[in-house]
Amino acid sequence: MFEVIFLGTGSMKPTQKRFTTSFVLRHEGESILFDAGEGVQVRLSQSGLSPNKISKIFISHFHGDHFYGIPGLIFSMSHGERTKKLTIYGPKKTREFIEKLLSVGYSNLKFPVEVIELKNGERIEEETYTITAFSVEHGPPALGYLFKEKDTKNIDSKKMKKHKLTPNKKFRELKNGKEIEIDGLKMKPEDWLVDTPGDSLVYSGDTIPCDNTTLAAKAVTVLIHESTYLDGETQEDRGHSTSLDAAKLAKKAKAKNLILTHFSPRYLDTKPLLESAKTVFPNTYLSKDLKGFVIKRGELVV
Repeated sequence: MFEVIFLGTGSMKPTQKRFTTSFVLRHEGESILFDAGEGVQVRLSQSGLSPNKISKIFISHFHGDHFYGIPGLIFSMSHGERTKKLTIYGPKKTREFIEKLLSVGYSNLKFPVEVIELKNGERIEEETYTITAFSVEHGPPALGYLFKEKDTKNIDSKKMKKHKLTPNKKFRELKNGKEIEIDGLKMKPEDWLVDTPGDSLVYSGDTIPCDNTTLAAKAVTVLIHESTYLDGETQEDRGHSTSLDAAKLAKKAKAKNLILTHFSPRYLDTKPLLESAKTVFPNTYLSKDLKGFVIKRGELVV
């Protein structure tokens, strides 16, 4: 299970209703920030999330609406009691940007900052999840990211119901491979544990529809895809997607759910983008600043 909280859902520039792109993914006590548009500190404060809880930042690319919030965020962290390492991931030029930022800011950081530049297909391996970078088509070097929980073993709920069992502290021992006994019932791991597939999320970053995103989003629990424009309306450039583009990609990838984000400031009302996408992919939702979604066992809880 993990949670996504959108901090900014707009593109290009902040508006009164929308800050620029960023969201936090919370998983087992860890907070991971994807992109950090202008005003991210304000939204973190409004959401009740502490900047010092953020362990990793993933930058999709170096257009201002995706990274202008990083300087203020890092320097805010430096004024707190943070001592744990912050790791910043991103495409080519990430190291150069962070090094220049820290060299001119008189920051006197009390915590280490590690920078790791990623290429297409490179993966970060953690105990309970992986994050894989993939190249997208936007113009400058740009990445999307696939977050995937590792599969786990859980108690067979059907057997629990059959034997009228309720959650028990001994279940932890069972999950660790030990045989246990509850009220005379002997329980072996091989008889009581079932594989539970982990949930997954793909963040497209900024891109036109492309094969790499489709491949990464194959059967994903939730696809967060940029939806800068409404289908048929004039686009200032060719590096972005419409809501219909996102829906077609989600359908092709057989994703379970689609969340639209990165809306052009021209749209005061984003419902038309949702309606357009739903004609192709019914399980489509709109992101909104400070709105959260819970992803649990293949389901998206709004």
